[in-house]
Amino acid sequence: MFDERGADTPSEGPIRVLIVDDQQMVAQGLARIISNEVDFKLVGIAYDLASAVSQIEKNVPEVILMDYRLPDGDGATATAEILKRNPDIKVVMLTGFGSEEILVKAIECGCVGLLSKARPASDIVNAVRNAWRGVSVMTSSELAGLLHYYTRPPNNQVSDLTPRELEVLRLLGKAKTVEAIAGELYMSVHTGRNHIRNILSKLGAHSKLEAVTIATRDGLLSLSEIG
Repeated sequence: MFDERGADTPSEGPIRVLIVDDQQMVAQGLARIISNEVDFKLVGIAYDLASAVSQIEKNVPEVILMDYRLPDGDGATATAEILKRNPDIKVVMLTGFGSEEILVKAIECGCVGLLSKARPASDIVNAVRNAWRGVSVMTSSELAGLLHYYTRPPNNQVSDLTPRELEVLRLLGKAKTVEAIAGELYMSVHTGRNHIRNILSKLGAHSKLEAVTIATRDGLLSLSEIG
């Protein structure tokens, strides 16, 4: 993760987590990990996308652990549709395949990051907490490895970023939450969110993670500024 030290424990009640994975043993293992954390609440397990959509409507999760390969579709396409209807949900893509192609798809569909199923329980726990906080779930080395696979053409509005938006973008690259950015730049959280929306629009990005990826590829951020 950009923030590899782990996240602080949230103070606003348990984080509502939905698991979407067609492999029952994997899903049950993830469920045990989530259920063991006092600041998490497991609100459901779905073994296919149809069930996931139903559970999202009924149980209103805040974070979804989404498998990439599912029997009735792929997790990336599903995530894009879910976020259209529920833009506040944070989705972490789970995969047993570490390919850059899947990572790019996860970023472009609006996921906050991608996590290998082989990662230890502590990484999964930190990924959920960081996702809930709005922090990107991806290592700096993963970002460096995928840049040459990221073929989305440059956006002509990149040069339109204001100096203030560039400051906000650099703090996004350092895995700062909108609250932390607002505090550091002496602005309201509402103003910080407006800056982030403008950055995403100008970069043609679907998420903060994609904005940082595009900005790094296009030279607005350097890898030394990430993390």
